Amino acid sequence: MNLVSINIVNWNGLHFLSDCIESIKLQTYKNVEINIIDNNSSDGSVDLLKMKYQEIRLIKNTQNEGFSRAHNQAIRISSGEYILPLNFDIILAPKFVEEMVKAIEFSPDIGIVSGNLYLLENGEKKNIIDSTGITMKGMFPADRGQNEVDCGQYNKIEYVFGASGAAPLFRRKMLEDIKLNKEYFDEDYYLYVEDVDLCWRAQLFGWKAIYTPWAIAYHKRGATRENNSEMAKEYIIIGHRNRYWTIIKNAILANLLKNFLLILVVELRFYVSHLLKRNFFMLKAIYMVLKGISKMLRKRKAIQKRKKVPANYMESFFFGDLRHTVIENIIRIFLKMV
Repeated sequence: MNLVSINIVNWNGLHFLSDCIESIKLQTYKNVEINIIDNNSSDGSVDLLKMKYQEIRLIKNTQNEGFSRAHNQAIRISSGEYILPLNFDIILAPKFVEEMVKAIEFSPDIGIVSGNLYLLENGEKKNIIDSTGITMKGMFPADRGQNEVDCGQYNKIEYVFGASGAAPLFRRKMLEDIKLNKEYFDEDYYLYVEDVDLCWRAQLFGWKAIYTPWAIAYHKRGATRENNSEMAKEYIIIGHRNRYWTIIKNAILANLLKNFLLILVVELRFYVSHLLKRNFFMLKAIYMVLKGISKMLRKRKAIQKRKKVPANYMESFFFGDLRHTVIENIIRIFLKMV
């Protein structure tokens, strides 16, 4: 049994950590280690860890280093052949790790596994999907199946674009292959979309991502920004800055040129919908994108030089179904007009 390193980045997760750790202890797959990086918590969660879980390796940062940098810290100290970054607001079903390992060992070119994540609301495990992998339709990241009632529609193992950063499994060999400037997750991102960026880079370098419905977990989404409207707003701004940075770094030029009009339609629809809601704060994201564009272009040069897959392979993730949807909508509007 290969060692699985389960890495948790904690920031004021006192109310969630015990449930998360206890679910790890109940795993049927026993060859695991737990590493926790604390991002300068102030809620007593570090005291809890020191008192109740002395067997866990704990590193305490003197400031909040963000998701990307802290998880990179954890990966570097990990000993496992497989790395499982885990949000502290996740509760794992007992066979989660076992099923994730089964999936990644299906083929040596699989570097990423997504499990079947459900919503956790007020401590109640719902039959509502949180994520069955990442999709990138129109170059907008989304969690596949999110907020759908599970009726068995994702009840098969299949290849996907990537896995949500809440509870993915990574092959260490893949992480070492795709790292850029000694970073696995891009530390300029701080938080949000860093999982999409990593999965996109992995796909470009020839690694596959797979989804398994048998690895079940429950996720209390947005626990760190709950009841904080300003933090939620900043989260959206940073998220869309990072989305554009991810496109700048990873998108194959041929895909952008071929689908330029489609991309333009999708982007205009996005901004018009926000401006109609008077969400003018979204315009700040454009300024933030431009501020870091030179650095992202340097990273793009290094990434594109190493890509191994053709443009048509990547295009299938972004525009396949979307193109048909847009055409159908245009035809529907035209028929109404005539």
